[in-house]
Amino acid sequence: MVILYVQLYKNRVVVRNTTTQQEVSGFRTFSNQRLLIAEFFEAEKLIQDLVDQLMPRSKWRQLFWRNSFGLLAHALEMNEGGLSQVEERAILEVTFGAADGRAKYPQVISGKVPLSDAGVRSTFLQGETDFRNSRHS
Repeated sequence: MVILYVQLYKNRVVVRNTTTQQEVSGFRTFSNQRLLIAEFFEAEKLIQDLVDQLMPRSKWRQLFWRNSFGLLAHALEMNEGGLSQVEERAILEVTFGAADGRAKYPQVISGKVPLSDAGVRSTFLQGETDFRNSRHS
């Protein structure tokens, strides 16, 4: 499965396809002094544009559900003390909306250091396993 790694910085986003190692980035004013995602729709539009560059939409692929991908969003700035449930949910919603429902098991993490592609895959797969196990408990 293709996993997109969305790195969130203050007013900047980097999206990386961990399968192809393609990476795109962009800037837009969506943060303020207190919140990483202060302008929800500005952040969503930027992420949507970047995701579409790496995973273009295809009517043919949608018929066979092959256009889906994993998504790991990583808050790399403005995350002192970890993310609150509200911040996590806002990031989850903005990235899932930007992916137009194509993201399977979207996840949110925080930290100061970007992950390697292997680290992204490992973190994503662990989160997916935890999610599936929690649904069957």
